[in-house]
Amino acid sequence: MSHTTSVMKLRTHPTAPFDLLTHGLSGPARTRITALLHRNARRYTAGSDIVREGDNTVPFFWVLDGWVALNKSLEDGHVQTIDIILPSDVITPAAWERSISTFDVHALTDITVSALPLTDLDSLELADPPHVWASIRNLSAAARARIAERVLRLGQGSAEMRVAYVLTELYLRISALDDDQNMNFHLPLTQQQIGEFAGLSSVHVCRTLRRLSRGGLIDTNDHLNITIKDLDGLVSIAGIELNRLKAEILPSETQA
Repeated sequence: MSHTTSVMKLRTHPTAPFDLLTHGLSGPARTRITALLHRNARRYTAGSDIVREGDNTVPFFWVLDGWVALNKSLEDGHVQTIDIILPSDVITPAAWERSISTFDVHALTDITVSALPLTDLDSLELADPPHVWASIRNLSAAARARIAERVLRLGQGSAEMRVAYVLTELYLRISALDDDQNMNFHLPLTQQQIGEFAGLSSVHVCRTLRRLSRGGLIDTNDHLNITIKDLDGLVSIAGIELNRLKAEILPSETQA
């Protein structure tokens, strides 16, 4: 595992990590948080493991750019993706001891994360209102909600329901990061990785995507460029109420 620490240009979209952390704060507070993110920025290449299950870890990683998978693995090599983390999300890998990771943190794409030691966060809270911890609680609540929805479908749903839910969830989350987002988006995932997220084999994912395409719900290709043609139909198969799901799985700052 290798990484290089880099000083990066933070994104300026309203839902980027900088804005999420500093919304409503004074100029000096914004400067302190920006400096913290810069100081702890690390770059990883696609396919890298940021942390392995059982490793010592900092309590928080703030994802500044790229896609990250949180994985659990069996001894036989089978992988279940617990969650996919997008830019502006926070990763909390540590167990209750706040030092041992409970899962593998895996870079799906080239990524930049800010590794935030507890001492740094505590020092911010002494100087500023408890804004950073509020943001972490907000993002963690959204993560719990989307994991709960996905687990329900993993346990009770058909292949079509699982894939329709995954596509809908990722569409909502990608849209929240991009004001210009429409029904076309790219998934930087293989069919195997979608299967690890949806609890299906890559063969089942391929067949299910084809069925959804033949049914006029989506268009897709081998590079997993997705066009949602019938969002209502996809939502119906996923078994969700769209506005309620959006309210539950998106942090409140992104729901305008």
